[in-house]
Amino acid sequence: MAHIATAPRGIIFRPDILAAIALAGVLGFTFGQNWSSPTSSNVAASAPLSEDWHGNVRRSHWSPHGVTPNP
Repeated sequence: MAHIATAPRGIIFRPDILAAIALAGVLGFTFGQNWSSPTSSNVAASAPLSEDWHGNVRRSHWSPHGVTPNP
């Protein structure tokens, strides 16, 4: 069996593929900025989100920070 020495292929610059990727990124960013959130109805929130002193929002009710145990 003959063995052929392998040589790495050069970088192929495809401006059409790069333009399509850039266009998809710009469109995704634009639609993401203008997309309405599912909670943007006229109903008021039942309770504000609790934050720690860093400004981090506690997203889980199972978190032990700031929760007092029931007697």
